[in-house]
Amino acid sequence: MAQPPFPCFAWRSEQPIDAQNTLKAFLQIRPNNNWVMVGAGCIQSNIQLWTAWSCASRRWIRKTSLARSLDAEFLRYLSGTHHVSEAFKRAGVRDGDQAGCVVFLPNATSTDESETDCQPIDFDHQQLENQIASMYSQLDIESTPMEFILSKPGAIRLGMKFESGQETLTESTLVGHIVSSEFTS
Repeated sequence: MAQPPFPCFAWRSEQPIDAQNTLKAFLQIRPNNNWVMVGAGCIQSNIQLWTAWSCASRRWIRKTSLARSLDAEFLRYLSGTHHVSEAFKRAGVRDGDQAGCVVFLPNATSTDESETDCQPIDFDHQQLENQIASMYSQLDIESTPMEFILSKPGAIRLGMKFESGQETLTESTLVGHIVSSEFTS
């Protein structure tokens, strides 16, 4: 079954950003920690986003997350690592980025008693668009249409390794990278 579009909003900047100042400002103005700013090339697929969200949300519901916040747990899965600090290095904004995304992580509810699966709690997409417009204005960055593009440089930024130039990047390999965070240290 196909997932609905994940609430993800692309941005661009005319000038290379100063990551520390941009992130500090973002953290002060975001409505809550369900909002996360992600660096250039890291978001490549709707399935990638829902998979990382599902893994992070299940751990969050079960109170077994390795990170202290849902946004950090999401970045950890997106980056395919056990280490939260490494996740921020990989998927976070970096000095010089001129593009990236802001992702809204819907709250989740468990779908069964054993908390092995979850589903997003409904959210108002129009309200999210209004919030993102306000945040982008305050951050002096521009909204740009969200386009998912499979990109080896973006995948490498997330920590994926390619043994040869002939290896292809697919949504399945992105999902495998997310799931690998359970096993890699």
